[in-house]
Amino acid sequence: MGGQGLIRFLQILGYSLIQKGYKVISSEKHGLSQRGGKVTCFLRFGEKIAAPIPIIGSVDMIISSEKACIFDVLEFTKLDRSSKLIIADYEKESQNNDYPSEEYFIKVLNENSDHINVIPVMPIVAQFKNLKIINTIILGYILRFLPISEEDIKKSINVYFKKDLVVLNQKALEEGIKLK
Repeated sequence: MGGQGLIRFLQILGYSLIQKGYKVISSEKHGLSQRGGKVTCFLRFGEKIAAPIPIIGSVDMIISSEKACIFDVLEFTKLDRSSKLIIADYEKESQNNDYPSEEYFIKVLNENSDHINVIPVMPIVAQFKNLKIINTIILGYILRFLPISEEDIKKSINVYFKKDLVVLNQKALEEGIKLK
């Protein structure tokens, strides 16, 4: 969670893809996160990539580690509604009580994609008593859509996390893989 967690997510995913021979480019756009601003990150990979930020309407997969944040990036979904939307069920508390209703959330997502995946990260967060593992749970979940393996990600976790956090994040990854 938070900007640093998203950047770590990019590093782990990007490193794993590079180790498999893909060209990878990433970028991030920072808001004032300590004041409620958002961090938006992009990761592109393949045999050829030209720019770090995708063209509007061209993204294969959009991931949101906070439920309402998906609204900020829906412009990147493909017009044919084929973009995969991966959304954690985490709802950040709003100070002004204007959080979108479930009906609105479902309506807007259905207008933008035929591939909506709201993943139940909060029971896992409660089990481990650590909100910071959301991104690693998501990473485990999205492996089913990527050309890398659990072992590839675990190697990257070993590279990017301090020793005391490796076991926690590897367990969170495994829990994400188990999600349906």
